[in-house]
Amino acid sequence: MRDSYLFKCFFIVFLCFLIDSTLSFFLPYNYTKTTITIVPCLGLMMFTLLVKTIEGAERYFFAAICGVYYSIVYANSLAIYILIYCLIAFIRSYIVKLDSLSLPEAMVFCVLTIFAQEIVLYWLMWITNITRYPIASFLTMRILPTLLVNVVLSMVVYWIYNKVKIEVE
Repeated sequence: MRDSYLFKCFFIVFLCFLIDSTLSFFLPYNYTKTTITIVPCLGLMMFTLLVKTIEGAERYFFAAICGVYYSIVYANSLAIYILIYCLIAFIRSYIVKLDSLSLPEAMVFCVLTIFAQEIVLYWLMWITNITRYPIASFLTMRILPTLLVNVVLSMVVYWIYNKVKIEVE
């Protein structure tokens, strides 16, 4: 019974990751870092809503599986995503203890999660000399556009989450 619920949660996050991939073809993404870049984060936002509904150690298993999937498929095996997803599971479970979030709370939490993930990744790439992209450019060309688009998308994710009515069985 619990395994089927975990599978349903992963399936929903997987579908959101697929939608992310589809949206990314239509949103600006600039490899030369000279114009704006928008990264859709539907999968991450749905993960932040779903992880609270999973009990005990299974939530960290779920986080690790989502992190591994994202690392392999989207980030070319950047294993930091596994840690980020597990950290989000911990924060959502033990620091933000609300069982359910209202729309404004969910929007704020999702935007803060995306912001934190992007900053951690930028910091990691900066200290490992993978990038020398200036922080001001990163904030104006990637973070702000990404956050603005994902604020709108978070309303859709919240609506879908409530429509599906995912509850612990």
